[in-house]
Amino acid sequence: MSKTGSYGQYCPLALAAEFVCTRWSVLILRELMFGASSFNDISRGVSRMSRTLLSTRLKEFKSRGLITKQKQKHTYDQYQLTPAGHALCAVVKDMAMWSQEWLQIEPSLLDIDADHLMWNIRRSAKPHPELPTPFVVNFYMPEQKPKFQHTWLVFTQNEIELCIIDNNFNVDVQIEASVETLTKVYMGWQALNDAIQSKQLILRGKSQYLKLTSMWMGRSGLADIKRQPANLCAKY
Repeated sequence: MSKTGSYGQYCPLALAAEFVCTRWSVLILRELMFGASSFNDISRGVSRMSRTLLSTRLKEFKSRGLITKQKQKHTYDQYQLTPAGHALCAVVKDMAMWSQEWLQIEPSLLDIDADHLMWNIRRSAKPHPELPTPFVVNFYMPEQKPKFQHTWLVFTQNEIELCIIDNNFNVDVQIEASVETLTKVYMGWQALNDAIQSKQLILRGKSQYLKLTSMWMGRSGLADIKRQPANLCAKY
């Protein structure tokens, strides 16, 4: 008798799909692949997933030998991919690359998650030797509800912090754009310079910092993948 959720086939693809293709599983693997190790950091990357379900999925991953959980005395428990888990990273990356190349993008923009976008921008941002320490960037998204319009990236020598509360920051650069425009620029669906020239994205600050924007802001690791013609792409 097949277990619940089983395809009832010995095919290796069916066996892998039974747990890799369960809801949220691939996205959790993505966060672990990108270096998230605490429960809170993983949860931040899958912000629309309930913490209860995340806890359940992590227990399943551990029982299947995809991750380990290390208890810490003075900080959060740490999750790490096992060799079997690391081997799945290539599968996750290939799925993302296929989507970037072969899926139509416009319908997907209806599901933009501003929190997730900013988390990814923070993850892709890159310190630059010509920037001061700290270096503070304010992202202003005017179409959002007032309490969600502003987000800050704070660059220091050792890390880049994402803040949703104004701590009386001395802002060096402000980026004003809709979440849709920021998403397109981050994903490589629209060139940064094109967004600036069309005034869909407005930069404010010292010119010496603004000219470096494309270097410190960063883009998705998939941004350079060329999209196939729309008539050949799969519909989302």
